[in-house]
Amino acid sequence: MATVVFVSSTFLDLEEHRHLVQDAITRLDHGPRAMEFFGALPDSPREECLRLVRASEVFVGIVGMRYGSVDPQSGKSLSQLEYEEAIALRLPCLMYLIDEDRHPVLPRYIEFGEGASMLSAFKAIVRKSHVISTFSSPSDLAAKVTQDLVRLVGVRENTPAAEVLAHIAKN
Repeated sequence: MATVVFVSSTFLDLEEHRHLVQDAITRLDHGPRAMEFFGALPDSPREECLRLVRASEVFVGIVGMRYGSVDPQSGKSLSQLEYEEAIALRLPCLMYLIDEDRHPVLPRYIEFGEGASMLSAFKAIVRKSHVISTFSSPSDLAAKVTQDLVRLVGVRENTPAAEVLAHIAKN
């Protein structure tokens, strides 16, 4: 049976990262869930995000250099709300923070001002609560997520993990 894995991050700055991670999850024969699959819905983005977290078995959090869209009701980013929901549900959380010394980031994808302060506080919570992994590129992140998911939930019989890692290495 496929494990449902929720992928959380900001979108525009980490779009390639998200694509490779979701591809890796699919190649492991698990089911990725993320905002890209929303479509048109009657609920708010906040409610849909939290609904998908509740329907998941594993949470993958990817934190870059942007705090992201802030929910007006809570004053927190959707990514932080997703993370807090996963914690409240006691989902296993695999958390990945950008390697600020090695990962190049375009200036337009760097948060400043209040958003930067909130991002820093969110990263501090994540570092305090989890053994985190850092990533230096989209393919580095996908490889790490693959290894960690294999360790956490395994792969289906017909999907050798080595095959998935070889595919990531080619891209």
